[in-house]
Amino acid sequence: MKRKNKPSLLKQISKKVIKTLPVLSIAALVIYVGVLVKDVELPVMLPVTNVEVLGELNFLDKEQLEAIVISNVTGGYFTVDLNKIHDKLAQQPWVKSVSLRRKWPASLDVSVSEHEPVAYWNNDGYINEDGEVFKPESIDGELGLPILNGPEGHHNNVWKFMNVLYQEMALLEYEIVRLDLDERRAWQLIVTANENVKVSSEIDMINVKLGRFDTEKRLQRFVRILPALVDKNGIKVIDMRYPNGFAVQIKET
Repeated sequence: MKRKNKPSLLKQISKKVIKTLPVLSIAALVIYVGVLVKDVELPVMLPVTNVEVLGELNFLDKEQLEAIVISNVTGGYFTVDLNKIHDKLAQQPWVKSVSLRRKWPASLDVSVSEHEPVAYWNNDGYINEDGEVFKPESIDGELGLPILNGPEGHHNNVWKFMNVLYQEMALLEYEIVRLDLDERRAWQLIVTANENVKVSSEIDMINVKLGRFDTEKRLQRFVRILPALVDKNGIKVIDMRYPNGFAVQIKET
């Protein structure tokens, strides 16, 4: 009986060895490949070779943005630090928002949104469509935007009041070219007739003083009287700081 069991045992061992051969082969292959590439870094194997900046840009230069991205690429496709690149781009004054996405096999897509300037702020910055201040290196005076001035930190109040002015004067053919809030929190604005106004008298810049108190009531009164004043020649200042009236200063001839 014992002699008959020996061939059976050998056969079972052989079958087990045959079954484990593929697994052993794969393990050996993995070890071999690991030895071959142990000194090779992923950036060398899968480098980022292409950067594409997406978005409609009027004030930013796509080539400059691409150069910023490329100069801050560290690592390869899988290991590149997207947060670092994002922070570098977000520091650019005209950049409102930015997002980055890997694109197989070796590219980065960079989507950029610009600030849209709607007004100048304090001679060294702009206010965007959301009432936020941003300050690029240079200010383009040729954009023809209204000028807003005020104490630092009060841009939001000035921008909100500017929107009130737009609403109150929407039916008048006059443009608000400047709005000032001084240190005493007094309001002053400058208006001018737009190109659609046709009058015989010369219409130039008119300085309107609203003061510190009851500014919206004074503004509403100014809107009512302005059409009647356009026939007056050479108005320089309209002072609305009177309880029940106003004063007009005529330009010297």
